[in-house]
Amino acid sequence: MDDSANLIFDAIGMTGVFFYITAYAALQAGFLKGRGYTYTIMNLIAASLVLVSLTNNFNLSSAIIQITWIVISVFGLTRYFILHHSTRLTPEEAAFARSKLPTIPKPLVRNFFQSGSWVDLEPGTIIATEGKELGALVYLLLGEAEVENGKQPVGLVGSDSFIGELTCFDGGTATATVTATSPTRVFRIPAATLIKLCSRNPEFRVEIERSIRKDTGLKLVAANARISGKEIGQ
Repeated sequence: MDDSANLIFDAIGMTGVFFYITAYAALQAGFLKGRGYTYTIMNLIAASLVLVSLTNNFNLSSAIIQITWIVISVFGLTRYFILHHSTRLTPEEAAFARSKLPTIPKPLVRNFFQSGSWVDLEPGTIIATEGKELGALVYLLLGEAEVENGKQPVGLVGSDSFIGELTCFDGGTATATVTATSPTRVFRIPAATLIKLCSRNPEFRVEIERSIRKDTGLKLVAANARISGKEIGQ
């Protein structure tokens, strides 16, 4: 085989190596998720390209590795496709997923909801008590709740908000009392169960913590707006 053909096969092999390295580096940097399609497809492309390059300079051990990698990748893609399209979320679960966990696969979202429970609360129901351990992460889907600190009203928690997000991982006590002021629909997952779920799925923990930070930031903005409004009104 002439030199130009050798260069072409070498280029194909190096492209495969590039896909291998890029996929792994992106996974470690957090840009890709191991459970997603992209990472598996990139590995499938990498193995296929390296295998093609081996037709020019065959190596049995390397060929077996690439073929095995291709088979595993195809199996993983098929399994992920079946799981993703066979998993059904309720409208409530889908709304939560879109708002709080947009990048998490549906099977993992389903696992999250199977680990907790939905509850309908009447007005006046205390969701969290200041100074006492809540021991859970609560998601308020619909309704409104009043927040009191030192028995003084400090704000409101509206729909699509977390309650107990600051203590769900460290087991601390609630910093305020939260009481439902309207018919309220909430989802509650015990802190111990959430921690166990996150330990088994690091990607899930990254996403739920990101969502919690965003939720906390929105609450701080709303609190600052209320304080500024009071100061202007004085």
